[in-house]
Amino acid sequence: MGKLFVAGIGFPGLISPLAESAVKNADLVVGYKPYIDEIEPMLTSAQERFSNGMRGETERAAYAVSAAIQGRTVCIVCSGDPTLFGMAALVYETAEGKGLDIEVLPSVSAAFAASSLLGAPITEDTVFLSMSDYLTPWGLIQKRVDAVNAGDFVCAVYNPWSQRRTTQLLYTLRRFREERGDLLTGTVRNAYRKGSQIYISTIDAFDMRTVDMSAVVIVGCTKTKLIDGKMITPRGYTLK
Repeated sequence: MGKLFVAGIGFPGLISPLAESAVKNADLVVGYKPYIDEIEPMLTSAQERFSNGMRGETERAAYAVSAAIQGRTVCIVCSGDPTLFGMAALVYETAEGKGLDIEVLPSVSAAFAASSLLGAPITEDTVFLSMSDYLTPWGLIQKRVDAVNAGDFVCAVYNPWSQRRTTQLLYTLRRFREERGDLLTGTVRNAYRKGSQIYISTIDAFDMRTVDMSAVVIVGCTKTKLIDGKMITPRGYTLK
């Protein structure tokens, strides 16, 4: 048996030392092609790469598990954190019952990268909610939107828009507006990468042209406010 690492590469400049070490010391590095391209400067000519495109997660997991079972040291790389909409759970499912040594290495998720650039919107209880109905039925996502409203949670919205998925974010923002008012929103595209873009507005002023699959949208709770142009959710210390 070999070893299988599932490493979050975070964002440029934000990879952890543990994840970087796993990438550099692996015999085989597996990932979505843009992620492999991003870490290419870390790799040597002696390291094998296996990459594929969108919706290739099952193939990547199977390839990595098979190679590790054959005795190789393998690292699957994920953008952000591998346990948040990442590959970690799929790897464990694929390797179930095979006795494989798996280690998951955390990193900075897209929501926290976006939060740091917006100010500090994620300081209260927060829900991470994906608009993708590829694996989760839209009816269930709608119920989760209602639960966010019921708890007045801050909400980090992943996968807000694609060419096929154009109405889900609009529905979600409308429901937030109906139940909790004109909340502050923050959108970050390409966090910590070249061409990074940051937008802060209210729901009423939200511009759908600011979102794509590289964006995370953070919708505040009723306590979230602007402080010196930054999106802040107070914890309540100044009220004591």
